[in-house]
Amino acid sequence: DKLCEFNDDFSMYLTTRLPNPHFSPEDQAKTTVVDFTVTQKGLEEQLLGIVIQKEQRSLEEQLKNVLEEVTNNTKSLLRL
Repeated sequence: DKLCEFNDDFSMYLTTRLPNPHFSPEDQAKTTVVDFTVTQKGLEEQLLGIVIQKEQRSLEEQLKNVLEEVTNNTKSLLRL
């Protein structure tokens, strides 16, 4: 490894046509991934999550648990 000088104002933008690109945990920790494939339903869920998070933390936890349970059940069904 070799250190090099860089400008603090430097920004690099990478784009891909892959619908669900996979990045290593190290890359994700060092970067900001922006998904521009947004749907109306996705935006509604994000907004609902933000509102619930601000209003009541316990509801956000319940919602997170229910979503995880639904995801696990869906995976179980697909394995059958």
